Amino acid sequence: MLIGEDFYKICFDTLLEGICFTDDRGNIIMNNIPFEEIFGYDKGELHNKNIACLIPEEFRKTHLKHFVSYYKNPQKFKKGKGRDFFGLHKNGNIIHVEIGLSYFDYNEKTYVKALITDISYRKNEEIKIKTLNLKLEKEVKRQTKELTETVDELKKLNTKLKKEIQNKINAENRVKIAYKKEKELNLLQTKFLSLASHEFKTPLSGILTSITLIDKYNKSSKNKNIDNHIQTVKKLVYQLNSILDDFLFLEKTETKKIYYQFTTFQFCELFKKIINNTQSVLKEGQKIKFKPCKNNIIVIQDKKIVEIIFRNILYNAIKYSSKNSTVTIKIHTNKYVTVNIEDSGIGIPSDDQKLIFKRFFRAKNALHFQGAGIGLNIVKHHIEALGGSINFKSIENKGTTFNVKLPINMKEYLND
Repeated sequence: MLIGEDFYKICFDTLLEGICFTDDRGNIIMNNIPFEEIFGYDKGELHNKNIACLIPEEFRKTHLKHFVSYYKNPQKFKKGKGRDFFGLHKNGNIIHVEIGLSYFDYNEKTYVKALITDISYRKNEEIKIKTLNLKLEKEVKRQTKELTETVDELKKLNTKLKKEIQNKINAENRVKIAYKKEKELNLLQTKFLSLASHEFKTPLSGILTSITLIDKYNKSSKNKNIDNHIQTVKKLVYQLNSILDDFLFLEKTETKKIYYQFTTFQFCELFKKIINNTQSVLKEGQKIKFKPCKNNIIVIQDKKIVEIIFRNILYNAIKYSSKNSTVTIKIHTNKYVTVNIEDSGIGIPSDDQKLIFKRFFRAKNALHFQGAGIGLNIVKHHIEALGGSINFKSIENKGTTFNVKLPINMKEYLND
């Protein structure tokens, strides 16, 4: 079976690549359909046109030089290896194409065959990749610069931090040394106060015994002046005894020699006793308003410490209130026994309230009253040790209300 010209034409036009043949003047003498499609031309439209029409204008002079040079020394060039150039589409767009060249002689003339592939998509992707790479390189450079600057800044901060840490360590060491010295000084001061308190206890006991006997002997004569002096001496002895007791408890607190002893007792009966003992320190016209407990409140606590706590607070309420004033006491119970002691005295200045429980601190409006500034410090220490809490509300020149809360059953509290 003989194969006709049509068969070759079909094969020629169905190739995936564009093919064209040019003569020595660069005129296109033959091409296939894919070649026309690459450049956007209709069938047969490129026949006899010069190949220069497919070259962008800015590259035509260069193309002409290459064309002349090629015909002087024709060679075969495979596609690839940089054999790509810019082509001109019929619509004026510039496209990327890849070319392979070969030549042949026919009837004593040399013809050039060009194999053309449209690589615009690949080139566009390459451009995108290059653009992205350039952008990435810039971003990497920028971030590297920022990172370098950050690292340098961190190094500076680290050096600064090391210095600050060292300064802090040095400061802490100084504070520890100062605290140790202060603690030793406080302990020495406390021991001195304790020793002095013990020494004062014996003569005070003798004074109280003697004044009691004088009071007994005076009952027959009923000398009012002597009575007044006796009551004054008793009042001062009770006050001094109270201060000495605080000093002794302070020494035990400081040396951690306090051992709490929990016993069962009636709370309201103890409070009545505390109130009765204040009669000698009440000012003229002063009254204590105490509503008796509806039910007997049985508590398991350290009775002696509880007495010291409320004696201190009640004595303060009396001391810092004026004549003809009233101190009100209220007691509430649930799981805790809560006591409110309210006075209408001088109050605590707002600036001093945060320091009121500090040892040896005295509010600026209380400096002319007798006291050592340790009562409330001792009270707070014991209340917290007994599982309770203390707080207060105070307005200067209007009065103070202390609120104390203690567990009713200390043994159950410790077991929780």
